[in-house]
Amino acid sequence: MSKSVNKSIVIIDGDCVFCNYWGNFIIKNDKSKKIHITTATSKIGIELIESTSEKININETIVFFKNENVYLYADAVLQLIRQMKNYMLYPLLTGYLMPNSIRNGLYLFISKRRKKLMTNQCHIIDLREKERFIL
Repeated sequence: MSKSVNKSIVIIDGDCVFCNYWGNFIIKNDKSKKIHITTATSKIGIELIESTSEKININETIVFFKNENVYLYADAVLQLIRQMKNYMLYPLLTGYLMPNSIRNGLYLFISKRRKKLMTNQCHIIDLREKERFIL
């Protein structure tokens, strides 16, 4: 296992414009400057996904590894917001008030339609040029 497992790493679908947009958003708004982004097909992405006992379908969720814990679906988003230390995003933490089944259901509703939501390919190129993007 690589040393980077102890970092905060988000794994996204690298071919999805919507996912890359949110990768850029995370890096831009991460006040902690500790979150790294990678794709499910990168060396570290494959290694991390294989290291967990969770059944992960990258076409349904982002995956957030933090302190050797793995978060999926809406839990990953809420944990990311907490880790980002951006107080402007804290109102979104009210998502914790929703039952897990409802917030994950909403997350899955959006994730199944994500490739239709955005078509601007420049988000993919932009993300790859960021310092905290891991190849």
